[in-house]
Amino acid sequence: MDTDPKNDNIQEIKNYLLENPKLLNSRYSETAKLFDTTYEAVRSIARRIRKHSTQPKEVEKKSFVEQENTATVTCEDSTRVKSLDELLKACNVDLSYWEVDKYDIGTYEVTGFDKERKPITITMFRTKAWLKKINPLLDVNKIRKELVDDLKSIAINHKKISYDLGYKEDDEHLLEISAFDLHLGKIGVEGDNYSLKIASERMMHAVEHLLKRSSGYYINQILLIVGHDLLNADGDWPVPSTTKGTPQFNTDKHLTIYRAARKLLISAVNYLSEVAPVHIMVIPGNHDKESMMHIGDALEIYYENSEDVSVDNSMCLMKGYHYGKCLVVSDHGDGAKLNDLPGIVSQRYRDIWSEVRHVEVHRGHLHTNKSTKLQAVEELQGLTIRNLSSLSATDEWHDAKGYIGNIKKASAFVWSKYNGLQAKFNYNVKI
Repeated sequence: MDTDPKNDNIQEIKNYLLENPKLLNSRYSETAKLFDTTYEAVRSIARRIRKHSTQPKEVEKKSFVEQENTATVTCEDSTRVKSLDELLKACNVDLSYWEVDKYDIGTYEVTGFDKERKPITITMFRTKAWLKKINPLLDVNKIRKELVDDLKSIAINHKKISYDLGYKEDDEHLLEISAFDLHLGKIGVEGDNYSLKIASERMMHAVEHLLKRSSGYYINQILLIVGHDLLNADGDWPVPSTTKGTPQFNTDKHLTIYRAARKLLISAVNYLSEVAPVHIMVIPGNHDKESMMHIGDALEIYYENSEDVSVDNSMCLMKGYHYGKCLVVSDHGDGAKLNDLPGIVSQRYRDIWSEVRHVEVHRGHLHTNKSTKLQAVEELQGLTIRNLSSLSATDEWHDAKGYIGNIKKASAFVWSKYNGLQAKFNYNVKI
């Protein structure tokens, strides 16, 4: 066997050692066997390399490989890219388009020599991330921006109500506005036409009318109860249907109805907030339980920096508002039984129970006006439950069942902070 490597073989050994710097100081016999030469020949070549070598140069290997809905990014042989954030930055990953599914960071050591031929060992990093495309329906930042852009053009075209009655500390009042069961998207029967435009006009006319009727009182807080089947359906797939799946006939696609509802509520709130601070209480109904929660989120985003508007979009389907000696409670009416309400209300609001004397529960769902007074505890002096009317048109189902003739209306209640309910006003739809 020829033990002296030829020039071509010397260059191959040199290239191999440069590509594998760990072998410049050890394992010469393995390298010699690989190239069919001697231990001394390999060691001699390694010494010449070390003599002219400096600290190993870093040559990063970066890659971005994209598939249909996924991608992988890698950076190898690096001393500067040591974390996920540095990897994403080094590979110019657009985080408005991609999100990280998982990632991995590994290290290994490389030995080289400085100018004085002293060995230097450095740690190299190998980073890799697996990406997936962001679902535009779940992109919170994009949704937030689109929401603001979509709603910033809303203008108030209603004349502002003037309250010039003076102010006394013991004369504060809460105005509660309850416009229930609007059922945006419902198709009305012949003679009771209904559309998104008609429904929105009914709602805004009701708010304007009820606010004007209450102008004889000093109003320092407004409670706007929204939801209660504001939307007629909870989605389009596979067919428009309620939350539990009962099919519905709608005038428009769900997304169009949803956006109309969102704009309608913000228009109403902006109008009311010119008079007094507004507290929004979101009550999902059996037709729109999920969609109403989503609208509540939109309202929270839109008014998150407002000093005049607060939103209660908590998970509980029964919500209450405590105002002085008064407690206004609302649930849709399709859950708890009537006779169970005194016990439920007294337990749910037990922390303030001894502070209140005037308590009412306002419910929707039945599309009719009805009140019941149930005796509770002595300091409460009776619990009043009201089923409030609907503003929506009569559809084929109600018409076929004979549920016709009810006056379509919205209601407002004026609560004295210390002396309970003072007035109830109605807005009756002109048919």
